[in-house]
Amino acid sequence: MQRKNDEILLSALIACGSIRAAAKIAECSETTIRTRLNDDDFRQRYEQAKGAILTEACDAISARLTRAIDTLCEVLEDTENAATVRVSAADSLLRHGLRYVEVANILARLEAIEKAQKDNNY
Repeated sequence: MQRKNDEILLSALIACGSIRAAAKIAECSETTIRTRLNDDDFRQRYEQAKGAILTEACDAISARLTRAIDTLCEVLEDTENAATVRVSAADSLLRHGLRYVEVANILARLEAIEKAQKDNNY
């Protein structure tokens, strides 16, 4: 059952990130929030709201990746920049590129493991 104040509690939890701060904003006790978080329906709505915010943030970051990479490449390629600035740009590109490759490899391996498990279960 959805309670009238659930939206206030959800908004406070999302905005504050902690039960203590959310209780102050929502003008209720921490116990009230903990009790609501123990309710499966409320907890699911809270997790969905957090997931939506995370998805939106990831989309915003993804939309700017090309611009960020282009900026680093411009700094790297501009011979008017100091060598330390160009090395820093190169280092950023290498570090973040390596991280991307590592994550992509892990995801590929995970997908292969999941596929093998699925194939073995049937």
